Amino acid sequence: MELRHLHVVLTVARAGSISRAASQMKIAQAGLTAQVRRIEASLGGPLFLRRNDGVELTELGRHVVLRAQDLVERFDDLLVTSHKLAGRGDSGIRLGGVAGSPTALLVGVVREVLPSLPQTTHIERGGDTVLELVRTGDLDLALVVEFPRSPLRFPEAVGLRRVITERMLIGVPVGHRLSGRSEVLLSELAGEEWVVPDENHGGRLNLDLACEAVGFTPRCAHFGVDPVVAADLVRSTGAVAGFFPGHDLPGVLLKPIIGNPLHRRITLVWNTDAAEHVDDVHAGLLRAYHERTPHSGRLLAS
Repeated sequence: MELRHLHVVLTVARAGSISRAASQMKIAQAGLTAQVRRIEASLGGPLFLRRNDGVELTELGRHVVLRAQDLVERFDDLLVTSHKLAGRGDSGIRLGGVAGSPTALLVGVVREVLPSLPQTTHIERGGDTVLELVRTGDLDLALVVEFPRSPLRFPEAVGLRRVITERMLIGVPVGHRLSGRSEVLLSELAGEEWVVPDENHGGRLNLDLACEAVGFTPRCAHFGVDPVVAADLVRSTGAVAGFFPGHDLPGVLLKPIIGNPLHRRITLVWNTDAAEHVDDVHAGLLRAYHERTPHSGRLLAS
């Protein structure tokens, strides 16, 4: 009995007839019939009941098909993972994130936890792209961002652990009418010109909805910029912008929002190859995040 024999059994079972299976396999029907009989003899009994309109699995056949499916899938997985590992060689661990996420924090933590392992880092525009790269094994560990009104769909094959919820801060230029305030109401920003960072995962939608809930539509004038450029625009134009913790923004004053409705959730995701490192990396992220921004986030249960 060889693995190819199990493929024959599964093909006949799925096709429901010897003739259809022979056509799919591009072999003669008589040759396939002879193969099935030899397989049945080696397994000790008939796997199929022959009928005028095809074949039906016997009790033994159902048992064999169930176990064969499991064996074939596990063998296929062995081939995929072996080729992946052989192709990777000494490429080390592949990290990823989305634009605007604290990916640099992940890179630093992994370098601390796994100092001898080479790293590469890949930044993508959207969380769905990152999750697909993790699912296929092209990334090992990554950080993705979710906003309340724009949840991600996590594939079953991807491991995930919540890291933290970050509250948005409002950035205003020095000398702004609200620059002397320790915190602001979102409604006080009606009529302001806004800079909108490059958030490809729901940030703009959540800003619009939060502002509309307090009675105004944000007047967005500058779009698709990273936090550094957003800070330059705030300084040069007098506009306001939403920022998340962790950026050094000279000339921009960051103000907490009273009753803040604007936040995002950071999640660590991984594929099975990186599962052994997750506990250490997750703990390192929590520690590093709170060392950097001790009062700006709220921990989530892992």
